[in-house]
Amino acid sequence: MPIHQEGRASRESRIREHKGGVWGSSSQDFVHLANTLFELSASDAHSVDGNCSMYALAGIPMLFSALRCLLIELNAGTMYTGTLVSPEVQQELAATGSDVRFILQHYSVPLDLRNRLQLLEQIRHEILHPSHRPSGDAGNTPVYLRQLRDEHLLQSTGKDTDYIWLEQLKSHRLFRWAFETVRETAELLLQTHEVQPFITSLLLASYAQYEATDVTQQSKPGP
Repeated sequence: MPIHQEGRASRESRIREHKGGVWGSSSQDFVHLANTLFELSASDAHSVDGNCSMYALAGIPMLFSALRCLLIELNAGTMYTGTLVSPEVQQELAATGSDVRFILQHYSVPLDLRNRLQLLEQIRHEILHPSHRPSGDAGNTPVYLRQLRDEHLLQSTGKDTDYIWLEQLKSHRLFRWAFETVRETAELLLQTHEVQPFITSLLLASYAQYEATDVTQQSKPGP
């Protein structure tokens, strides 16, 4: 079996099947890393123009890793949930090519959060699978992501002749928006699975740490 097939089969089987060995919660490790990157991002943005930060390119994918770990942990019953583990759902989670699509299919997600998750997933794809030649669209922003530009989430001059596309993703505002979207999603998942309140509170505190980071940076004098 080619290694890419062997690797995929191994990863899927670890979610579908109960095997011997030890495992634990890793979602918080990724959230901690994302928070560290957010702190660096806030400092970087503060030293430039208040928004420009290369750390967004590293931090946003880490938020997706945290979200996937949380999905696996909740659906495998490691979080002291009040809901039953479903082998059928585990099968779907193992095989899914999109954690966002899985969430939208299995959880009651408000429309606004649904739209943000779908946009955020595309940003993740744009970072991990760069296609950074010109799109031919105004402002160098792919038209299907124009909403992010209209909401001033990108690093942009606001003009039709703008930064190249990947430079626009170097945006602390975009990173903050991504963190907020993932935090709200994590809260929805924890509540749906009826995780004990004190555990939910502790977990969500790590997802909300970005707010305190931005307040701290905003209180510092400018460069």
